[in-house]
Amino acid sequence: MKSEHIYADNLAEVVWLRLKRLSSHQLCAKVILGRLPAMSEPALTEKAAGMAWAVRSAVGYWETKSGGLNARVLSRYYALLQMSIAEQIAAGDETSTLPSIQRHTEQGHGLFTIAADTEGFPANYLVGCMKSGHFAAYCKTRKMPVDEFAFERRLRKPPNEAERVRLLSLADLLRRVPELQSVTQEYLGTYPLSFHVSKRHISDFELQLDQFGASTIGSLLDTKSLTPELKTKSTVTICPVGYEITAAQANALGLPIKDFKDAKDEISDVTLPTGTLEHPANEHWYQALDLHKSGYCGSSIMVPYWGIHDIFTLHFVILYAFSIVTRYLPNLWHEIEDGKLDHLRSLLEHYLVIVDNVLPKIALERLTGDSVYAVQSGSIYGPT
Repeated sequence: MKSEHIYADNLAEVVWLRLKRLSSHQLCAKVILGRLPAMSEPALTEKAAGMAWAVRSAVGYWETKSGGLNARVLSRYYALLQMSIAEQIAAGDETSTLPSIQRHTEQGHGLFTIAADTEGFPANYLVGCMKSGHFAAYCKTRKMPVDEFAFERRLRKPPNEAERVRLLSLADLLRRVPELQSVTQEYLGTYPLSFHVSKRHISDFELQLDQFGASTIGSLLDTKSLTPELKTKSTVTICPVGYEITAAQANALGLPIKDFKDAKDEISDVTLPTGTLEHPANEHWYQALDLHKSGYCGSSIMVPYWGIHDIFTLHFVILYAFSIVTRYLPNLWHEIEDGKLDHLRSLLEHYLVIVDNVLPKIALERLTGDSVYAVQSGSIYGPT
């Protein structure tokens, strides 16, 4: 994977320019060749044309500014749908073309929603994935194994206990958005399922000698000379902003950081869940975690959903769920816009700002297969 560094005064604008360039057949062909150098000329031509069209279509949806909140929800969902199609073409083999992908989209979106009889919206609004349709095909391209949770067909009645564990509530999906973690408690009444984490530097003997060597081996030795088989441990802390979470709650989430304990931070005098992360001794602690960071949140980990922790797919599923509400559940949508659920209108407005400002960079990285680092000119990381 290569890295692309972008320097600009207006980072959002330059990321958009880099993304929109992929509406060109010629530039799409270069991207595809970079990922699949042995591509034959006829296949390259067909794939580049399909990819460019899908990007152009996605940008058209994304740049829709007129209309109300419902129009913004729908346009952003279809923008991500088209981006996922463009990514399938870019990342797949010679057979991944627009016509072949259409054979899956003709079977449907590959997701479904159903209301449970228990809690109120959005906790009672459940999303499931299927073994057919676009979502399944996209996950296969991305090598994301969701089959264990997928259904043969959509549910027509409230799920039983075995079916419920394969479904995700819209509330729990929103709780996983890293950029919403500081407002999750306010809007949804509970702690998030995505957490800003940092390494805790131990300055006393609380871990005792048996853990001292494990937590410091990476800093005392040359990590390049260590073998991947040699393991070490780092002490990592959840850093809550706008919510509270205990060590017991953190331990129940299945995070890669284990054995959380409530520990008082010496600087802030705040008690924080602090756990242990085992990782190869020749890697830094953060390399063992699938971290997400944007201009709206610090480096954060997410509780897995359907066995994955893919940020683009998370937004795809959330927007799908809201798109169903806006199209087919007018009374519920009325309650969100004008009624007793109007706090969710504010949450959705907040969420769509994140989609518009964070997802373009993620989409650019997915299409090119490269890491993109956008740096403000004049900052400490900018060019001299």
